[in-house]
Amino acid sequence: MKGGAIYRDYDEFKFLIVSTLMKMIKHTRGNVLTFNTKKIAVYANIETHPVILTLVKDVLENLRKEGYIRRLGKSRHGIKYMINRDSPLWKAAKDDNYIKELETPYLKTVIAKITEK
Repeated sequence: MKGGAIYRDYDEFKFLIVSTLMKMIKHTRGNVLTFNTKKIAVYANIETHPVILTLVKDVLENLRKEGYIRRLGKSRHGIKYMINRDSPLWKAAKDDNYIKELETPYLKTVIAKITEK
């Protein structure tokens, strides 16, 4: 998803970021995953312009507020986030049966897209 099309639909963008994070979790062998906005953007194959990274940060901050991920710290490269196996998002990424645990107002559109597949 390159170019300006990324700005057109926030729900689609949110789905891209959350599904990318879930793919990263699915391929993780350990119990903890650390990441920043740029790592998510690169893994999602989207441009890493500051405006786009700000949108990624918005999605991650909303996930943090919902209690799915945590802030690990801040460096000159930005905020580092983490998720561990106790998170409902982690459980849902590893096993589709836990998708129902993600029923929050913020993730409603994302869950609808995931379950329609």
